[in-house]
This record gives sequence, structure tokens and C-alpha cells, in this order.
Amino acid sequence: MIVDRRTRIIEAATQSFSLYGYKGSTMDQIARLAHVGKGTIYRFFPTKEELLEAIMDRFIQDILEVAQSSVQAGRTFIENLHRTLHNVLEFRSKHEMMVILSHEMREMGTEIVMSEMSKVEDALQHFVKEQVELAIDSGELQSCDAELTAFLFIKTYAALVVEWPKRAKAIHQDQISHLLEFYLLNGAAQKGIARIG
Repeated sequence: MIVDRRTRIIEAATQSFSLYGYKGSTMDQIARLAHVGKGTIYRFFPTKEELLEAIMDRFIQDILEVAQSSVQAGRTFIENLHRTLHNVLEFRSKHEMMVILSHEMREMGTEIVMSEMSKVEDALQHFVKEQVELAIDSGELQSCDAELTAFLFIKTYAALVVEWPKRAKAIHQDQISHLLEFYLLNGAAQKGIARIG
């Protein structure tokens, strides 16, 4: 029974945050949606911030499950990376609450939302870093700073998928893996061209 109420509260808060954002949601609204008294919410979550944290912790688990299920033995690092980032971004874009909270973060700069969204990014960064380390250990990638490499892959992928279509024609999904390999693994410079520095 206690678990059911806690789960109902989390589901109701997720629904409220999806509709009204974090700032626009109240504990009264969440209590009505969960069919519990406001005091019951405070028994499980003393603050709205703690309620958001619990929801985001669950979302991070879901994102990591999507990422893990995207990696398949026998595929190259870049193929698995592409599948992982594609599946994670697709999952995130279809999650109404994340869309609303992303908008709130950009437009209002709500501190707790920014902090929690940062945790999601950190979790993905850590996952990709581990994949980079495995690729280094297997000899598929040369020795490099795994943290920085993961960051560059994630940001480049997001730029190609999210930012580039705002400037020019969207890149087909089939091409993204090739572009990541071309620019980040092989480099765009001609062989034998002197490097700057």
C-alpha cells in the first residue's frame, strides 16, 4: 500500500510537470491527481524539489536502460554510439515532461530544473565515457581522454541532430554515423597535411 501511494504520487507529479512545468505545478494539483491528501505527499516528499529529484532519478534509470539496450556485441564502437545516442534522444524527445522541463529550463532558468537536467546529462556522459574506455581497451580507439572524447561525441551528435536542421537541411540518420566517424575518428584533414601548432 505504501509503495502504491508513493508510485501514484510520482506518476501524478510527472503528469503535472508534463502539463504545467515544475514552476506551474503545485502540491495541491499533484495531490488531486494522485487522489491523496497533501499531507500524504509531504510524508513521502517533504518538498517539491525532492519529488522532482525522485522523478528524475527514475528517468535517469530509464535513459540508462535505453542506452544499455542500444549496445550490441559485434557492432563497432561508432555504430553502437550512434544507436545509443539516437535512441536516447528519441526517448527523451517523446517524454512529455522532459520536453516541458527543457523549455522551462531555457526560458525561465529554474534552478532546480537546471540541476536535475544536468544530472541526466551527467549520467549519459558517464555511460558514453565507459563505452569509450571499453573501445580503448579493445584497441578500437587509441588512447585518449575518455571523458573529453565522450563529451565531444555527445555534443557533436546533438549538434548534428538538433542544431544543424535549424540552419540547413536535416541530415538523414544513416549519414550521422558516417559523419561522426569522418570528423571525430578519422579527421577531415588530408593525409600528409601539416597540423597547426
